[in-house]
Amino acid sequence: MIKVIKFKLAELLKKKGLGEKSYRKLAADMNIDFVSLWKMINGKPYNPSFQMLDKICDFLKCQPGDILEHRKG
Repeated sequence: MIKVIKFKLAELLKKKGLGEKSYRKLAADMNIDFVSLWKMINGKPYNPSFQMLDKICDFLKCQPGDILEHRKG
């Protein structure tokens, strides 16, 4: 059985009304790298730092569990 961490960032952004906002603008607002944000939103393999997760959580007023999900596959 494979265990995987999945990003739920795209769903969270839609839920918060930010789904249509430019990824570049979101990244600038969060003070993080655009490519890193793009990878997380699009479910590409990426290992974010705690600092990056902290910036995202501060901006979205959420917890890391709102962004990440542990799945068994």
